[in-house]
Amino acid sequence: MTLKLDSSGQKYIRFMTWATFWARQTQANPGTAINGVRKDNWTDFSLRQFRLVTYSQLSPRYLILADIGIDNQAFSSGGAAGGGNTGNGGQNYAGTLGKKPGLYLHDLWNEYAIVPDKDLVSGKNNKASVYIGTGLHYWNGVSRMTSAGSANYLAVDVPLYNWPLVDLSDQFARQLGIYLKGNIGPVSYRWALNKPFSVLSTATAFPKGSRDSSFAVDNNATGKLATTGYAAWQFFDKENTQLPYYTGTYVGTKKVFNLGAGYYHSAEGTVTQVSNSALSTFNRHSINLWAVDVFADLPFGGKNANWAFTGYSAFYHYDFGPNYLRYGSIINENVSQDPTFKGDVSQAGFGNSAPLIGTGTSWFTQAGLLLPKTIFQGKTRFQTFGEFSLQRFDRFKNASFTYWSAGGNIYLDGHHARISIKYQTRPVVVADRQDGSKGSLIIATQVFL
Repeated sequence: MTLKLDSSGQKYIRFMTWATFWARQTQANPGTAINGVRKDNWTDFSLRQFRLVTYSQLSPRYLILADIGIDNQAFSSGGAAGGGNTGNGGQNYAGTLGKKPGLYLHDLWNEYAIVPDKDLVSGKNNKASVYIGTGLHYWNGVSRMTSAGSANYLAVDVPLYNWPLVDLSDQFARQLGIYLKGNIGPVSYRWALNKPFSVLSTATAFPKGSRDSSFAVDNNATGKLATTGYAAWQFFDKENTQLPYYTGTYVGTKKVFNLGAGYYHSAEGTVTQVSNSALSTFNRHSINLWAVDVFADLPFGGKNANWAFTGYSAFYHYDFGPNYLRYGSIINENVSQDPTFKGDVSQAGFGNSAPLIGTGTSWFTQAGLLLPKTIFQGKTRFQTFGEFSLQRFDRFKNASFTYWSAGGNIYLDGHHARISIKYQTRPVVVADRQDGSKGSLIIATQVFL
């Protein structure tokens, strides 16, 4: 949806919007209660995401982008605090917790082309380009999936640990800062200098001999800056990098094979306690993260059939300080422990929580196969996919934690109208080891304009 501001079409304002709806059946972690009622499983509907993006090319060199939206509204989570008896009342009212989600800013940044991709006079491609931008931005390092575009996932969603700082020292994977991006021959690059959002954990008195005091937790009170970057060698088609969002699958429309590497560094981002005391001083630790990845989207079988293989694999090495670990999930409801449960509960907590992000290593791989056009004569396309994740955390002395998923996409009109189905497992943690798995079945619909 584009409004042209001059006859040449070089000055314009463009609008994009998309929304994803989930219907989900979830097996609960052992001992879970939702709204105080014991649950072995639950069914919910949710708005996984809504986005409204506008960006303006006000001159051949200058662009500004704004992105607002909501995430993760369900029947008993995702509402905005302070809604009283008709919304999420917070600590004073534990009733309707899912209503009136907060609409908030995802991105707001402007950008100037120092050396544009194309020469402004001749229109020929420059061998190298440089753009500089400032604001709340998504030009992330670490991996391709750390800047994943949420409108074109291959497999319904992401593994979450691709966003290692999510909603702690960043705002839904965004930080405030200055970035550089562009291309040098076949290499696409992005680099940023950011100021992480403050996360202030307080000292806690632990029982004598507790190991908890040796676990790093988030506390960046000293306010150090962060740097992050990512570069990818593009062997075939060059991807469009006007916006930061990387595509998960091109649905047979592009031939891509990229090798990438990236990092994130922030000094004094976490702390451990010197001793088991509420007055204990802190030892401060740097956050050092890096990853390497490979992405392929390869059509084959000719234009009439238009099969396509999509594959992505990434290896992450995360160091947040000694034994750092963060549990989490996508859309966990108002869960608590069932006081009548007598068995082992997961160390990750209740509902659908699992170990996600921590000091250690993670390997993530997904692959999809787009079936040929000849199955249906028209725009409707079918794609199958599968995923596998292997993680090891220092906290658990390198014990292995795995999950897998399988499913498919029905593209009624590419990513503009899509129906997806996916079954995914997650680990249950007992005695610092994976003690089986629980799963979720998700049916998702998306409209993207």
